Amino acid sequence: MSDRVTLALAKFANRIKYEDISEDVLKEAKRRLIDTLGCLMSGYHQDATIASRKLAKIYQTEKGATVIGTNFKSHIDVATLTNGTAIRYLDFNDTYLSVEPQHPSDTIAPLIALAEARNLSTKKLLTAIVVAYETSVIFCDEASLKNNGWDHVNYITIASVVGGANLLDLSVEETEQAISLAIVPHAAMRQTRNGEISMWKGAAAPNAAKNAVFALQLAECGMEGPYEPFEGTMGVNYQLLDRKLNVESVVNKFESSHKPKRILETYVKNWAVEYMTQSAIEAVLELLEKVDTIDNVEHIYVETFQMAYDILAKDEQKWAPKTRATADHSLPYIVVAALEDKKIDLDTFNQKRLKNQTTLNRLKTMISIEVTEEMNAGYPDGNPHRITLTMKSGEKEQAYVKHPSGHSGNPMSDEQIEAKYRRLTEQFLTEQQQKESLKLLWDFENIIDYDELFKLYEVQ
Repeated sequence: MSDRVTLALAKFANRIKYEDISEDVLKEAKRRLIDTLGCLMSGYHQDATIASRKLAKIYQTEKGATVIGTNFKSHIDVATLTNGTAIRYLDFNDTYLSVEPQHPSDTIAPLIALAEARNLSTKKLLTAIVVAYETSVIFCDEASLKNNGWDHVNYITIASVVGGANLLDLSVEETEQAISLAIVPHAAMRQTRNGEISMWKGAAAPNAAKNAVFALQLAECGMEGPYEPFEGTMGVNYQLLDRKLNVESVVNKFESSHKPKRILETYVKNWAVEYMTQSAIEAVLELLEKVDTIDNVEHIYVETFQMAYDILAKDEQKWAPKTRATADHSLPYIVVAALEDKKIDLDTFNQKRLKNQTTLNRLKTMISIEVTEEMNAGYPDGNPHRITLTMKSGEKEQAYVKHPSGHSGNPMSDEQIEAKYRRLTEQFLTEQQQKESLKLLWDFENIIDYDELFKLYEVQ
């Protein structure tokens, strides 16, 4: 049933071992586990997480995976959905931006669930995470899904299968079948992120990962998938990518990857908003050191790049957001709110704040956003934004940020990673729980019992 892409992916998944992972890559995988579990706890009480947790409770089983934050386990595909939704919901987990944007840590929930349920070593889990990141980043560099109306989470499906096949030691043939069983039946549409955005935005990637977990199990049991899932005339390259995937290029990248390291090129977030606004927020905070209050500002001019404009400013709903999911993907709202409040936090997106009439009026009259050649030239190497404030006095103040803190061009320190984790978990964990969980996560490759770690996250 092979096509060239499927076979290259399957051989890659089958080839990579723990010994192939360098120390710096291994450490980065542990940093991403810390960040991702912090994000999970911060999303624990959100509406989509609560809904998926209700489903997980229906399917409780001692043979499953922990629904992290609780004291029960559920079937691994449902645990993947629930844990993944908590991780993803506040838009605080890591990011990669290229031809296609991505949150590569969306692959971590399914791999944790599989590793725990099958009692697989943490070394194997770390290896699988690195493999999944490598897969996700390579595809994001190769071809755009969103330009053809399909959601970026389709790449999460692929990466989760490849990482999961590595974790489960599937054969090349089984891995090929799992890839096909995951992607052909489960193509996700971009409508999830178009116009007004619903709570499903936070569950779309976890659902894609859930489909991957189910496909892996089907392949283990002998189910065969459709032939030529990538190269067939109604496969991924034709239907989802408009034949923009360069098969020779992607095959060569996977065939030549023997020591995966692309996780080092992905980014950690400082704020719980769409990644491309991170640099704009930093620019606003820099301007606030010169401008005491927005009341002294006549006009806000934002220079951005095309990808950011299309996702964060093109739709009319982004200029008067009614939901949190729309507002945290609204460049105009985030810039104005940051100038008004001198910060961005979770309260920036509550219903009372979204209905602030002064803010809504300023969105209509005070801010303009333009795509410029200079900003386009700075992407995807960076995430550039320039903001110019014209003061009521006639003077202008300007700030430009290309590599915000957490970007691969400006990585967070271990201390910053820990500080973010403590900030995200302080509502749920005691200081002692934070200390003990961090100790285990920094030494993750030596953990023997997953229960030892997950008991520290039980919400009382």
